[in-house]
Amino acid sequence: MRKALLSVIAVAVLVVVGWLGVVGYARMQENRAAETPWPGDLGPLAAAPKRFPVVEQSAGATKLVQLASAAHVELAPRQRLGKVSMTSKPADAKAIALRRAIGDYVKSQFERSGDAIDAPPPPAAQYLAENEQALNAVRDHLLSGMPIVWETKLSEGFDATIPNPAGQMNLQKILAARALDKARRNDPAAWDELHASWELNRGLWRRPDLISILIAIASTRMSNAAARKMPLPAPGWLQETFTFDYLGAMAASQQAEAWMIHHAMPITVSYRLQGAEYLDVMRKYTAEALRSRACDSISPQFDTARKSLVTMHVAIPNLIAAWHRLIRFRAELEATERVLQIRAGQTPSTKSQCSDGKWLLTANGIKFSRDIKVPPPGIRFPLEYTR
Repeated sequence: MRKALLSVIAVAVLVVVGWLGVVGYARMQENRAAETPWPGDLGPLAAAPKRFPVVEQSAGATKLVQLASAAHVELAPRQRLGKVSMTSKPADAKAIALRRAIGDYVKSQFERSGDAIDAPPPPAAQYLAENEQALNAVRDHLLSGMPIVWETKLSEGFDATIPNPAGQMNLQKILAARALDKARRNDPAAWDELHASWELNRGLWRRPDLISILIAIASTRMSNAAARKMPLPAPGWLQETFTFDYLGAMAASQQAEAWMIHHAMPITVSYRLQGAEYLDVMRKYTAEALRSRACDSISPQFDTARKSLVTMHVAIPNLIAAWHRLIRFRAELEATERVLQIRAGQTPSTKSQCSDGKWLLTANGIKFSRDIKVPPPGIRFPLEYTR
């Protein structure tokens, strides 16, 4: 009996020691991943909260929410996990149809490579006309210089409040529709709508959450495409959109996302090991994106990181698509610069910063030397121009 008891105790001790060893290994792997410096001289994960300190919503942002509401655009911030505010109202069928009409309109114009611009469809035109004064007030406020800063509390992790994703995209599409509508009438004030869009976007690019970065990527790409069709000359503020460090902003946001994953991870062996893998993959892809000059995310430069990232796509939603769009955006920015040069009677350069392509002059315009696909339902911003 005594020997049997000692055997049971020995087995139990071995199990406990083995379990503690696995736990220790998992914790060591997670800590190693957290302490490994992030690319772009961002330091370890512990540096993220210092880069994104606690910030309260600014008076400019609060006023913008009020002004947008008068134009039937809901900008009140939301909790990241989709918890619906008790004061929010679900969108009715008419509002949904209107958003779709405006979205379809701007998409159809952006996917055309020439100068032609159609008039907005009747529902969109009616909305723009009926809410002109309210939308003018929104635009003027964005151009007033008052900082538009949304609450940032990284320590709250995935429960933190973020800018309203649907409202932000809705307003950006409305500004784009107004810019296009004015541009088709050769009204120089069309640029003011895009300038307002950029002022709203700049704040999103400086945020830690991936959702805000996704909105910033989408709306900046729209404004960039709209700029090709605006009346000449192009204003001076547009240069900032060509030189802004988009990849750096994305890298900083990715580090903040990794910090949240690290600190939100349940204290179990499997989650700690999985968490370490998440952090390694996110950091590795970020490093390759910053190092490579390719403009297509399926180029060989991204093979190793991309294969690793695909295995993580369920746990890190939207990450593949975000990098794909941002990497392609390099070529889209160059396209806009060259289109504006051609329209101004200049001869654009055929050189490209993209390591996997160059620009080709055609009889009536310019085109990129290779196709860079856009996964549906994304907008296929042309990498070509025909007068």
